[in-house]
Amino acid sequence: MVIWAIAKTTFGDALRKKILQIFLAVTIGLIILSLSFSQVLSFSSRAGVSSDLMLLKSFGLGLMALAGLLISVILSTGLIPQEIERRTIYTILAKPVKRYEFIIGKFLGAIGTLAVCIGLMGLVFVAVVFLKAHGATQAISDSTDATLGTATVGMSAFDPNTVYGVVMIFMQFMILTSVVLFFSTFLTQTVNFFMGCGVYIVGVMATVTETFGHSEAASPLLRLVYKVIYCVVPNFDKFNVTNSLLHPDPITNMGVYTLNCFFYAVIYSLIMMILAILCFDRKEV
Repeated sequence: MVIWAIAKTTFGDALRKKILQIFLAVTIGLIILSLSFSQVLSFSSRAGVSSDLMLLKSFGLGLMALAGLLISVILSTGLIPQEIERRTIYTILAKPVKRYEFIIGKFLGAIGTLAVCIGLMGLVFVAVVFLKAHGATQAISDSTDATLGTATVGMSAFDPNTVYGVVMIFMQFMILTSVVLFFSTFLTQTVNFFMGCGVYIVGVMATVTETFGHSEAASPLLRLVYKVIYCVVPNFDKFNVTNSLLHPDPITNMGVYTLNCFFYAVIYSLIMMILAILCFDRKEV
């Protein structure tokens, strides 16, 4: 199948990139190193095991989000421009390859690479949190201090919220990958990099743009502009659930919320792919 062949080639080329391997190795190394934070920063105390875990989870999720952003943008910006610069695209399109197959294959290869990178980081992150929590529960069971037992009661070694956090990170950068791929059909690689970062920053500030869009102090035109931005730019703030994961709300079902976010990510990515196909179909290469 043509799409699968293009996706497989894109996936292989991406994993061989040195910069991606460096990001992956550094991120995994820092996540593992975070196991020692409690000793270095003196967070561990008889009533501070929970603080240790919250620090570990917050640091790990934030680090994976930063690495995911860099991997997604750097990987996606060159998917089409590099093919044009190397003139390999002429060889590809000269074969019985339709343009929509080329775009879809590139996208699948990119999100496949993203899934592997975030999956590896996520496995290490979940394992680190598990080891930290397991060690804490062992310390509690061996301790005769009632204060320590009370402070950390109900703590389990495996926290499913960590898995939800990793999935959320992947979904938001799947959206960003589709947006950057769309931009790459008509923008240069350098401009696309800054556009992708800009879209992510605006998307993270979705709550702010929504507030401005309903502000009575602003002019009608300005409110309309902010409403358009809120509706058009992907809402990455929807996927920023670190606080919710660290301080779970018993009313909120994270499984259902994650499923809703999954549908949002898939629909938005499909829209971006349709736009990318339409733009690339009209592009002279």
